Amino acid sequence: MSKRFAFIGVLVLSLVCVAGCGAPDPPTGEEAAAASDAASTSGDRLAPEFTLARIGGGEQVSLADSAGRIRLVDFWTTWCPPCREEIPMLNELQQTYGERGFDVIAISPEEPDVLEEFAADNPVVYTSLIGTEDLVHEYGALGYPTGFLIDGDGYVVDVFFGPKPRRALEEKIEALLAES
Repeated sequence: MSKRFAFIGVLVLSLVCVAGCGAPDPPTGEEAAAASDAASTSGDRLAPEFTLARIGGGEQVSLADSAGRIRLVDFWTTWCPPCREEIPMLNELQQTYGERGFDVIAISPEEPDVLEEFAADNPVVYTSLIGTEDLVHEYGALGYPTGFLIDGDGYVVDVFFGPKPRRALEEKIEALLAES
């Protein structure tokens, strides 16, 4: 009998891992339309504007604050293993391309105290903000992590659902920086 429970436990754990980090509550109405628009990124969709608080306090940050720069707006959560695994890569991208006109802006819809506790143990060199589920839906993020690559004019030029392939992301960043 214990082998059967062990098998069931492994099966359940496997299904959880395969399912990834999951998705926010499903979008409705205009949010669903935004999600559909985000999936077809042709560079003709302006990124939704936001003004959000930094994790840990400080001045609020708007997307417009970095106008003219290439941005990766990354939606993530502390409970998402792929999101946590991307932190070193996002730090490296910010350090490598930041002086050339690129910014990582990470946004999590979790409670501020949860985010502040996580940030204390996981320092980052990029902008980390406290978001809302409404903003997640407005962007059209269908799960975590989801990254939106935004050009200097504020248009969404690519969307990465799930873990980001570093090489492809760097190639796109390089191309956008060369154009600007």
